[in-house]
Amino acid sequence: MNKNELLEYIDTNSTAITIFKDKVRTEQEAKNKKRQPAKRWNEAKIERTVDKFTDDFISNVYDKLYKGVKANRNTPRNKWIEFIETNEILDSLEESVSMMEIGED
Repeated sequence: MNKNELLEYIDTNSTAITIFKDKVRTEQEAKNKKRQPAKRWNEAKIERTVDKFTDDFISNVYDKLYKGVKANRNTPRNKWIEFIETNEILDSLEESVSMMEIGED
């Protein structure tokens, strides 16, 4: 399973990605309102930033799962799915993302 397949799997079987993107988008829009009018980002720039944060997030999850699965390039997809389901990764991920606070304190 590669990173894009993992993203697709998580997005299909969990709301973690949707919740994460919504949180990042809300934070980026709040930051944008604080910018000077001439320096405000358009919607496309905000979405690119949301996509970058999401990509970084998935990379982090992928790296952790890769070690947990003890995967290599030839590890079958079903071994990944079995590991994810056995360890209830999607539930944990969803709970973590729900509790996550994004932004400056």
